[in-house]
Amino acid sequence: MDPNSMTNEFTYDNRNVNKFVSILEERGFIVQEGELKYLDVLKLVSEGILDNAMGNHAGAPYSPVLLPPAPNQHPAPGQKPPIGYNPDDPGNYAPNLTYAAPGFTYKLRPDEAVVLIGLTPPQAVYFGFRSYLAFVENKPGKDYSGAITAGDASTGFYHGVFGSLGDQINNFNIWTENTPRGSAGNPFNSSTILISTADQNVNKQIRDALLGADFDPGTMNNDNIPLGLVNMGLEKGKDTFSFLMRAAIWSEKIIGDQYLNNLDHYVKVYRITPKTPYTSLSPWPIPELKIKETGTTEFQILPSARFELDYLRYQILAKYGSEEFEHVYLNFTLTIVEGFEAILNDVNVWADNRDAIYISSDHFTLKSDDDFIILYGVNHEQTGKAVFSNASFYGAEYFNGVAVANTTVEFKDSAAEYFPEGYINQKFYYVCKMSRKISQEEIEIIVPYSTGNPNGKAFGVDNNQESYLIFRIYVDQETLVGPALFDVIWDHAILFTKKANRVKAASNDIIIKVGSTETRL
Repeated sequence: MDPNSMTNEFTYDNRNVNKFVSILEERGFIVQEGELKYLDVLKLVSEGILDNAMGNHAGAPYSPVLLPPAPNQHPAPGQKPPIGYNPDDPGNYAPNLTYAAPGFTYKLRPDEAVVLIGLTPPQAVYFGFRSYLAFVENKPGKDYSGAITAGDASTGFYHGVFGSLGDQINNFNIWTENTPRGSAGNPFNSSTILISTADQNVNKQIRDALLGADFDPGTMNNDNIPLGLVNMGLEKGKDTFSFLMRAAIWSEKIIGDQYLNNLDHYVKVYRITPKTPYTSLSPWPIPELKIKETGTTEFQILPSARFELDYLRYQILAKYGSEEFEHVYLNFTLTIVEGFEAILNDVNVWADNRDAIYISSDHFTLKSDDDFIILYGVNHEQTGKAVFSNASFYGAEYFNGVAVANTTVEFKDSAAEYFPEGYINQKFYYVCKMSRKISQEEIEIIVPYSTGNPNGKAFGVDNNQESYLIFRIYVDQETLVGPALFDVIWDHAILFTKKANRVKAASNDIIIKVGSTETRL
C-alpha cells in the first residue's frame, strides 16, 4: 500500500480480530478493548487538567494506550467498569490513578498482556513504541514535594518515574507486513502486532491465539516487561505502567494528523487477563540493551571541529553582535538518565527513549521581543550519528515545549554562508535562529507567546519567563539506537539580549524640583 495513501478503514478483516478474541475467551481469558489515543498535553495544561506538559517533544506527538481497569478492579473516574464488575464485591481492587486521561496509567497483573493490532504510522523520519514504568509508590521518609505526584489514601500515594523498560520498537527494527521478521522494506502504514507481557507463557498463549486467527507471525513484535525491575499486581502500592507511541517529522503533515486523530480506525488495543491467575510464572529476563558505541566518534570524523566551531562562533558574533546586544553562551548538561537508572534511582525521566540522547541548557529569559538565540553545531545526520536532531524551546514553569528547530532536516547547508566559499566541511555544520519575529533576510523558528495565545497558555512562553533549550539527537545510523553520549559533539547556543536603553539628561533638560524630589522633562 502507498504510505501516503490513508483510509478510515481498519485494514485487518474484523473476522480475524474477532476470531483472535474468541480463541482467547475459549481458553479462559477475559478480553477487554482499550484504545490508542493522541493526547495534546499542551491543551491539557492550558485547560488545567495537567500542571505540567511532561517535557513534550515539540512537533513530535505522543499517543498513549488507554486501558480499561482489570477484572475485579474499581473503575477510575471516567472509566467504564471492567467485564463482570460487581461494585459490592469486598475483594475488588482500588482504581487506577487518575492522571492525564482515564487509563493513561494502569496496574497490571504479571500474567496479563496488552496487545496492539493495526497499522504503523504513515511516512515519517521516526516512530517508536515502548512500555514504561509510570508511577511508583512513594518511599517512606523521602521528600516528593518537587515531584509529579498522584493518588490518595485509597489508591496509595505515588510519584512519576516514566522510565522505559527496554529498547524501542521503531521503524528500523519493527516486524510488519512490509518488513516481515524485521527484513528490509517500507515499515510505514504497514500491518503489525505488538505484544506486551511480563511472562513468557502468557506471550506464547497470545501468539498461539493470533496464529489460530490467521495472523502472520512475521508481523508479531514483543514488548517485554522485565519482572525483576518492577512490582506488578493490582494491590494498593503496586507499580503502574504506560505504553506510548511517538512519531517525529511527518513526510506529509496532513496525512500524519489524519492518522493521529483517527487512531481508532488504524489500531486495536486489548487488555487480556487469565480468569484463573497463573500460579507459576516464567518471567522475561532483564533485556540485553543495544550497545550504543560504534568505536568511531564525531571527534574522529571531524578532527578540526574545535577550530571550525570556533571559527563559526566568531562569524556568528560578527554577524549578530553589536553594541545594542549583550550575548552569553549557554552551557549544556545531560538532561536525563536512561530508564533502568531512573527506576533504580527513583527519579523521573519523562518517558525517556534509548533511541535518543538529551542535553539541556542553562535557564534563561527572553527579556524583549528583540532578544534571540543562535543555535549552531555539528549536523549529526551528516556524520552518520543521527537520523535527525533538533532543539526544543521550553518554558520552565510548565515544562512545555513550544517551538522546535529540526536542525538536520530544516537547516542543511545553513552554515555555508559563514565559511569561506567552497569550504569542504561546511556541510557538517548548521546555524539557525530562534526569535520572536521573522527578519527579512532569513528563516527563523518563532517562539510563541503564552499570553493571548489562541491555542492556550501552554502553547507559548512569555518574555521574562524562565526558559531553556533541550537538544535531542536521534538514532545512530550504524547501531540504529541512540548515539553514545560522548561519541557526539554537543550542540551550542548563544543568547543575544538587547541592552536596556539608558536615557541621559541633556544640557537643555528642564528639571522640576519639589522638596527633595526631582522630575526631569
